[in-house]
Amino acid sequence: MAPAPAAAGAWVAPEGGQWITSTVLGERDDETFYSEGSAYLEMPLRPDTSFVVAPWVESNQYAETPWRAEAVAGVKHAFYRSNDNVLAIQAGALWVSHPDEGCSEGGAEVRFLGGRSAGDGRMFFNVEAAGRALSGGCEGARLDLTAGYRPGENWLAMGQVFLDSPVEGDDTVKAQLTVVRFGRSGRGIQVGIRARIDGGALEPALVIGLWGRPGD
Repeated sequence: MAPAPAAAGAWVAPEGGQWITSTVLGERDDETFYSEGSAYLEMPLRPDTSFVVAPWVESNQYAETPWRAEAVAGVKHAFYRSNDNVLAIQAGALWVSHPDEGCSEGGAEVRFLGGRSAGDGRMFFNVEAAGRALSGGCEGARLDLTAGYRPGENWLAMGQVFLDSPVEGDDTVKAQLTVVRFGRSGRGIQVGIRARIDGGALEPALVIGLWGRPGD
């Protein structure tokens, strides 16, 4: 599973853009360790429109497929804004390294994003729903839910749930709890845990991320 980076959500990138990199180290099948690496780059094109790139890769040397990867590149546009709400849509090209038989590696993804802030901006809630398809008929879907709270200017706490029905692989539901600490430069360090909550093996994992802006 390749969840979207935390809190990248429905908010169009701040002035100058933003990037998030994440590393996940976890256990699968009680004895197999795996690692995930992902990145998220958002660069504004206009006040309500931005360019987005999001690659992801997983390594598991004991699995039948020792590595998997995918990437999305597209454009996100916020078509509605109010003081507390944002609605946006994102569309772009999709690449998947190991598609099911009969499907090509290339396709498209369309993502709807909704965000709401509350408590004088200290809290936010994001919903992301994505439909994905590869040439040849392989289809998938995702739903990402995020709740965030800022107890202080330099701290952000988040709870997330990722529902993934991928174009290849098994369906999963995972929950993630993380904390981000921002420094004076504006960069942030994210640390937390992730686990499956769909009734299968827990697959506990450590999440480590870095947040920043292009040029930092």
